[in-house]
Amino acid sequence: MNAPGMKRMLLCLLLGGACLGAAAGEPMISIFKENYVTTGVPLNTRPDWDTNDLTYQISLKFNALQDIGGKGWDLFFAYTQMSIWEVYKPSNPFKSNTYSPGLYAYHPFKSGADGIVNDILFGFEHRSNGYDGALSRSIDCAFVTYTHTFRSQLTAQLTARFGIGSIYNDFSFEMMDKYQGYLNVGLCYHTRDRRLMVSASVTPLFQGEIPANLNAEIALRPTRHSDWFYLVARYHYGYDEDQLDCAVPDVFLKHMLRFGLAIQPHRLSHKLSF
Repeated sequence: MNAPGMKRMLLCLLLGGACLGAAAGEPMISIFKENYVTTGVPLNTRPDWDTNDLTYQISLKFNALQDIGGKGWDLFFAYTQMSIWEVYKPSNPFKSNTYSPGLYAYHPFKSGADGIVNDILFGFEHRSNGYDGALSRSIDCAFVTYTHTFRSQLTAQLTARFGIGSIYNDFSFEMMDKYQGYLNVGLCYHTRDRRLMVSASVTPLFQGEIPANLNAEIALRPTRHSDWFYLVARYHYGYDEDQLDCAVPDVFLKHMLRFGLAIQPHRLSHKLSF
């Protein structure tokens, strides 16, 4: 094996097989949603040591069954953790962690000789901040996501979900109505070689003080020799980033601009799931 091949094999092992090509089949463990580490400043208050932060997300999938019955359906488990770290404060505390295990069923649709892939994803997720008692916030939701690719470079996604939340260990629809939402619309435009990707996601809210949660990202691959490593600029506006801030007095509306590094998933439908 030549040196570049050896480097690629070692890199794939380190990343759980995420960069293995489709011809090799799905590895047992791979990247699910985007994995990133970013740091930045708020846009709605004065940036300082108390308001600047660092965020990171780790998201992996564990393939259970592939091509079930020869019908193209895959069944997999996944785990995603998103953390907000107030790393610039003297004691470097973690502001919040959101833990999200789930079970998913995925099916691609191929249309035309150009190999454009549309897909559908069903799932059930549990999202929790890991606390009990008065600090506890969690959501259990089922969802269906359809992703459609136009002319190989523009991808649109629509997600419908239904769930129920828990606040102070008491069941409530407030978590979905005011903070998480029932619908999500995502768009992604990318160059043909995916060196540049621009994506956005909007989640309408039917109650509360703002009409929607917003996420956007610009991702640039700095070199043509790597198909997984990106520089990113991420924008977030809304209440859905930190579950602990939900349903409390004087909730802090996040309005953040962050910059960092990211490993992109192979499927755009998974990337758009902010």
